[in-house]
Amino acid sequence: MSTWASRAVRLGLAVLLGCLGVWPGGARSTRAAAAADFADWHLPLPAGEWRISRGPCGAGGLFTHQCGYYEDHCALDLTPMVGSMENVPVLAPQSGQVFFVGTRSDSGLTVMLEHADGRVSALMHLARIVVAPDERVIQGQVVAYAGNSGSSTRPHLHFHVQPNVVERTCLPLDTLDDTDLRAMTVRSYNLAWTDLELVDPPDGLPSWLPLLNAAALESAALPQRLILAPGTTVGLPVAIRTTALMRGGVAYAGRRLTAVAQTETQKVFIVPVAAPAATGEYAGLLQLSSAWGGRAAGRALRLRFAVRAPPVTGAGARIVWISPIFVGPANWSELAEAPRLCWSEPASAGPPPLLFRARVAGPIAADSGWIAETCWQTPDLVPGTYAWKVFVRDSQGYMNRTNQRPFVFRLR
Repeated sequence: MSTWASRAVRLGLAVLLGCLGVWPGGARSTRAAAAADFADWHLPLPAGEWRISRGPCGAGGLFTHQCGYYEDHCALDLTPMVGSMENVPVLAPQSGQVFFVGTRSDSGLTVMLEHADGRVSALMHLARIVVAPDERVIQGQVVAYAGNSGSSTRPHLHFHVQPNVVERTCLPLDTLDDTDLRAMTVRSYNLAWTDLELVDPPDGLPSWLPLLNAAALESAALPQRLILAPGTTVGLPVAIRTTALMRGGVAYAGRRLTAVAQTETQKVFIVPVAAPAATGEYAGLLQLSSAWGGRAAGRALRLRFAVRAPPVTGAGARIVWISPIFVGPANWSELAEAPRLCWSEPASAGPPPLLFRARVAGPIAADSGWIAETCWQTPDLVPGTYAWKVFVRDSQGYMNRTNQRPFVFRLR
């Protein structure tokens, strides 16, 4: 067999094994080894029950993703049990740092978070992003709002987890919270609606959101706090137990509100919260009345909100379409010592100056951080098989796609 043919066969085998999370000549990827351990993770949605509209490849449910592409292979498409997914808050499944924000034609508006153990969570088809590149987030923080962007037929949240940002593979999610791939349902144990801090929320939050945990509702379901841009107005859905209202009603800022939905025990109202032009901390009073009139008995609920400049999320507007070109070492090189990785980038990639970030995954992970150079000397590495790729960011903060194929080298 010729050298070229041998290399082609070996590369084909690597792609196949890479989809399974295995690298030739070694054990399962170090990050994938602990893949099933999601004990300290939660699903990226408020606490409550949700529907899986499409499950992972081969999961056995009614609708599953195709098996050909790694971003779909393990993915969950999530929707509410009733109603639309449009503008549902999307939460960080674990603490971490924003690695990627951008808009792809297939996945639409996308956020990828990198977590302390190296795993990467991907959140796709979003309507709005409210975190910036490199921002650190905590578990349960609202990072976006779900939508229908990209190649999507209806609002949903595509969610998958990768072992790292280099390998083109994904991790099974069946151990994450209560995930039933046959019944096509999940129960999230992330923060509840009443614990959320809603940053820059869209005007159109679903009215059913406060009813996710209706059984535990004491009197009213309000989010912990709103953070609004100066001069904006948002319709905030609030659920109130009917026993707290009796024959009365609800008023906010002197305006009597009409219920938009009702269950046996709760009524849902849309509260128009208007942000002043000046930044600062504010509180509005939601008046619950047992009867209307001058001597009406009732109680007031404090609605907390802050006014500040909206998050700088302009980097989500687009991406850098051209990925760096690998220069050396050659793919599948056999090396005796830690390599110096080099790459090039066409000037048409984006407005200069360009920054680059080389990442290495294998028995030891390595990260160059954002640098201006097009070569990087890796630190000392133990023997084994490693994958590497390079990311680019232009002067406007736009970044290239994260799903380009990596190069591989073996260290003896």
